[in-house]
Amino acid sequence: MTVSRYAYRSYKPEAGGSPDFFAKSIATLEGVSAIWFLERRHLINSKSPRMPPDTLHRLMGLYAEEAERCIRCGFCNSVCPTTLTSIGFKPSKTSRGRLVLLQSALQSGWPDPLSKNFKELIDLCIGCTRCVDVCPAGIPIPTVMSAYRAAYIGKRGVGSLDRPERVIANFEGFVRGLSRMNGWLRHLILTKPTLYLFKRLAGFADDALLPLPEGGVLDEVFRREALKSGLRVYAFFADTYARYVRPSIAVSARYLLNQAGIDLFLPPQRDSGILYWELGMWEKVKELARLNVESLHREAVKGRRIVCTSPASTMMLREVYPRILDEEKSREVAESVVDINELIHDFVHLGRISADLSRERCVTHSTCLSQHLRLTSLIADTLETLNVNVDKVLLDCCGSGGLWGMLEKNRALSREIGERLVRKLGTSGLVVSYSETCALQISSLTGRRVEAKLPHEALYSWILQPKARTPPANISPAS
Repeated sequence: MTVSRYAYRSYKPEAGGSPDFFAKSIATLEGVSAIWFLERRHLINSKSPRMPPDTLHRLMGLYAEEAERCIRCGFCNSVCPTTLTSIGFKPSKTSRGRLVLLQSALQSGWPDPLSKNFKELIDLCIGCTRCVDVCPAGIPIPTVMSAYRAAYIGKRGVGSLDRPERVIANFEGFVRGLSRMNGWLRHLILTKPTLYLFKRLAGFADDALLPLPEGGVLDEVFRREALKSGLRVYAFFADTYARYVRPSIAVSARYLLNQAGIDLFLPPQRDSGILYWELGMWEKVKELARLNVESLHREAVKGRRIVCTSPASTMMLREVYPRILDEEKSREVAESVVDINELIHDFVHLGRISADLSRERCVTHSTCLSQHLRLTSLIADTLETLNVNVDKVLLDCCGSGGLWGMLEKNRALSREIGERLVRKLGTSGLVVSYSETCALQISSLTGRRVEAKLPHEALYSWILQPKARTPPANISPAS
């Protein structure tokens, strides 16, 4: 099959185009280059299996239609971290190229969307959401990619995932178990030889800093310290990271909000499902979403705001849960969600959190999800209002992509993405970065010479730690 004949299969007469015009201008379309590259990779040949187009349509649901709405303008390429690397000259490895490939598979069944090579190309989307803000057609591109992965798993099963992906799928259980161990046993398990062996077997890069539990479980901390009388109560959605990996994230948030007359209550909850969402395990996401929404809705009807200290948690509760559950309760919960940075920004301007931090200095790193959630300007304004010396605000992607950049198979590309940020950081002392995994990535890529903290953790260390406040036993809000 020739390139032009193959590309013509994706042509849609109902769009009002001319086949002759399409054939003459086909050389300018990225779809041709993407398909040519795939032909060289032998993804498309006469012996390739062919999936009926309606099968992929059915498996992807509404998001098949979203993929077909792509007008191939390429705006997404201009902001996609993996596209803006040394592999970006191959159109099939670009953001636009991935949508073109999905359009082709949806129209004709070619190339085979269930092939491993096809999925590897789709998996170059790291879910950063930068493309969402520039797409003129308003396509939720990361969700489309996740919907494809859900279709892939729906047809081939979770067992078809690579070993590193299966390990990531068990992240919550892994860190929950470690966090509940006695300190000496946890330290014994997390020795360098053991971690080295784990990384090798699980497919993680040797130089990647893993999100390992600092000790203690947040539930126990909240049980030991009762709600303070006279303070207004907000619900707290901790997610797995603050609950089992670094409870100090929640401790510092709670102490800081106490200064503004707010205390936090920890309702029953499960993992937000962000990793399952990225992997395409939608049934698991729906299960977690229903459990979390049921619990959080009880707090919302009491008039309590639901505080998140992770941009991933904020996005899941505000955007993903209402989308996949499509029910009134999930929408009411979404309306009650407030990100910690939004809350602190308001309290600083109301004078409920105040300090002269003119002696403090930092660089602000605007993470991908911070930009998507429109938090960058709020964080910078909060710091500047408190007189913090913000040397610069950097918008570059660090290349972590959640746990994506920690995997050995992705590490070289992850480092290439992050090196641009590292060069701009230089020898910066403290970096304020609103993402737990971005903070780990920055520390890793700089050889730990740069300290990275979440915004509220930095404020806690500047405002409250000098007052020698004592945190709950065994939990330190230090980074």
